Amino acid sequence: MTSRWRGQQLGVRGRHSRRKGYRGQWVVVTLLAVLATVVVAHPDVAHRDSLAAQVVAGVNDVADEEPVASVTPTPVATPTQKFTTPLRPAPTLTRKPKGAKPNVLVSSGKLAVVPGFSKANGVRDKLTYRVEIEQGITVNGAAVAAAIHKTLTDPRGWQALHPVSFERTDKPDADLRIILATPTLTDKLCLPLDTGGEVSCRVEDRVVLNAKRWIYAIPAYNGNVELYRSYLVNHEVGHALGHGHSTCTTPKTPAPVMMQQTKGLAGCLPNAWPTVKAT
Repeated sequence: MTSRWRGQQLGVRGRHSRRKGYRGQWVVVTLLAVLATVVVAHPDVAHRDSLAAQVVAGVNDVADEEPVASVTPTPVATPTQKFTTPLRPAPTLTRKPKGAKPNVLVSSGKLAVVPGFSKANGVRDKLTYRVEIEQGITVNGAAVAAAIHKTLTDPRGWQALHPVSFERTDKPDADLRIILATPTLTDKLCLPLDTGGEVSCRVEDRVVLNAKRWIYAIPAYNGNVELYRSYLVNHEVGHALGHGHSTCTTPKTPAPVMMQQTKGLAGCLPNAWPTVKAT
């Protein structure tokens, strides 16, 4: 009984072992078939492996090789740069640079009438005048004429003291010629009076304003050039109206407009208006 059972048991085991052996063989065959398919479908795989092996071998070879000596490159000469001459010269300046001093000294000796008309603002006897400026002086003619007319028609001016009203014209028959000139031409137009290149004058129908004074005034006016210009116009036109020179009689009070303030104030204060202190 025991031998038969064991024999039967061994027989069963043998059959199971053979079955497991067959299954293992089929698994191996299947894997080989799949691997063959992959190799056939992708022939690069084997090649990549071989390349990888070559790279690894190459790295090892490079590591084993001796270092290569560095070679210093030969310097190459830099070509010389050439500058070509411009076909046309550079344009010249058409405007004077900022900060350039105005011309009040170089005399051309030629006068030009400022065109235009400025109506009188009074109903009294009309006194006409025209403005003339020496050519070459660095001023705006229209601005000069406007400043002169503003002074002559100011309520503080001669119109408040004389039965006169001032009207600007550019006609040759004007009663007065108010001229702005360089010191050189001023000296000529003021003869026989001696203006010495510094002061202004009135001779006959000419009221000559020195451009040097018009531009720079005098130190006593402390930079108030506009006020000094009004004094200059009122003083010289005052001569045309029959007034002579005055002096400072009371220091620290406004100077008479007919005082020669350009030559000094003698203790008086600057003043441009006849109605404040005419004489």
